[in-house]
Amino acid sequence: MLYKKYRFYNDGIEMMIPSHFKETASFAAVQNSFTSDNRRVVVNVARGAGSLTQEQLVTRMDAYYKEFTRDVLEFDCIARGQRQFLGDVFGELKYRSSMMGYSFYNVFILGVYGGRELIVTMQCIQEEAANNERIFDNIADSIRILKKGRDAED
Repeated sequence: MLYKKYRFYNDGIEMMIPSHFKETASFAAVQNSFTSDNRRVVVNVARGAGSLTQEQLVTRMDAYYKEFTRDVLEFDCIARGQRQFLGDVFGELKYRSSMMGYSFYNVFILGVYGGRELIVTMQCIQEEAANNERIFDNIADSIRILKKGRDAED
């Protein structure tokens, strides 16, 4: 599978997205969205409004987890942990959810960019989770905070 390199937020974040995914219109200027050709896989990259430091990451992930258990229909946590990309630590949560009769496989990644939240979400139909898990891991492993992003935190 081929991937295309994207840079977001004034070239401060770099990620690889499968080349057959298309950019989709987003309602917010701080969000970038992509969908697969069949529209069954969605990837969103967003800068959150909340301030965040690397030291606060675990506490914020715990807060998101509690919100998901309360607010997400049929929330079923599969894995909860951290990823490290070139020295940057990101929280990661993999879970199943249901909406309008459909079951979904979700990956939620939280990191710090420029003193604010960086949120990457990936979602597909549950039946296609096995086919997409490697793709989601490749996308997550490609996240890079570039020099401009590091300078923004200082």
